[in-house]
Amino acid sequence: MTRRYYSSRKRPGSLTIDELHLKLVNLYSLFRDKAYFKEKAGIKGPDVPDAIKHEAALALNFRLFPVDGWWATDRTEDHIFDALEFLYDHASRPGPVVWMTTETNWNYEDYGSYDEKAGRAEFRERANAFLADYKSGYELTEEGVVLALGTDGLQHILDAEIVPYDEANVDSKVRDAIVKWRNRHLSLDEKKTAIREMADVFEWLKKAKNLAGVLDKKDESVIFDLANNFAVRHHNPNQKINYDRAIWYSWIFHFYLATYHAAVRLLIKHEKKGKKP
Repeated sequence: MTRRYYSSRKRPGSLTIDELHLKLVNLYSLFRDKAYFKEKAGIKGPDVPDAIKHEAALALNFRLFPVDGWWATDRTEDHIFDALEFLYDHASRPGPVVWMTTETNWNYEDYGSYDEKAGRAEFRERANAFLADYKSGYELTEEGVVLALGTDGLQHILDAEIVPYDEANVDSKVRDAIVKWRNRHLSLDEKKTAIREMADVFEWLKKAKNLAGVLDKKDESVIFDLANNFAVRHHNPNQKINYDRAIWYSWIFHFYLATYHAAVRLLIKHEKKGKKP
């Protein structure tokens, strides 16, 4: 794990947009010089091949290369995060240098193999070391997507393991709701959708898996009262609408997620007991 030094530990979230871009430049240079972009991007040094320039121009809406030559107007949060995702997709760790022979019997030295998984993991670790210090904190996921870390003190709920239970009806839906929630451009209506998806998971657990068998009746009631009374799922004149949605949506989503983690583990435990002879 990449070490975070004193000032980063003392003042998290202190990076400016220009400092974030400088981190990107140094990250790119470090991995370029170690040939981590040679296999997939053909980048061997300061000179960038036209092919990868064209690929980047088609994929992105700004000029990526040279990474250290951006105009001031290009140093935006979206551009930096786009660049990190693009470079992550093109990273792979080179293996040992070996002798190779061309069809014309010309001998030369080059890397004999590349490890995409290892290269991406190293790139991601280095990126996440400074992404955590920008605003409220971000991370580059294993899927190559930059997402918000979550509010301090609640991040562990977002990062908690999704234990295998029912992939189609529970596990995948909870993961999708979390990804939606962590999207840095999420609107309030999209946050509402993520909450509704969590409520739908509880609805399915109630009808298909006897959720009431592992939760107190009052606890189960609270789960559905939140969705039904705060204009999340249904629309009726008795619902509460005069509240700060940004604050309440955050509380409801994290409450639902924490309750899911407890409920699904209780269901697994309950079902295992029921299967004993």
